[in-house]
Amino acid sequence: MSSIYIKEPPTSAKVIMHTTVGEIDIELWAKECPKACRNFLQLAINGYYDDVIFHRLIKDFIIQGGDPTGTGEGGESIYGKPFKIQHPN
Repeated sequence: MSSIYIKEPPTSAKVIMHTTVGEIDIELWAKECPKACRNFLQLAINGYYDDVIFHRLIKDFIIQGGDPTGTGEGGESIYGKPFKIQHPN
């Protein structure tokens, strides 16, 4: 195999999200973005995502959720404020 292909790092954890239309496997890169992973996991444990809708759907591409207002404008973090986006590079 060619070495020009970009290789993603191995994931450190997986989560299965149960939805009304089936399960979604989510892979977490905790080493590369520890705050985002901790935030997601803690909110999930606390039931934050229970009954939250997917507010953005693009067929064969993306679904987006996690906003309890259902608009894409709301939401909160366990840190009490937005946190800096983490880039591995």
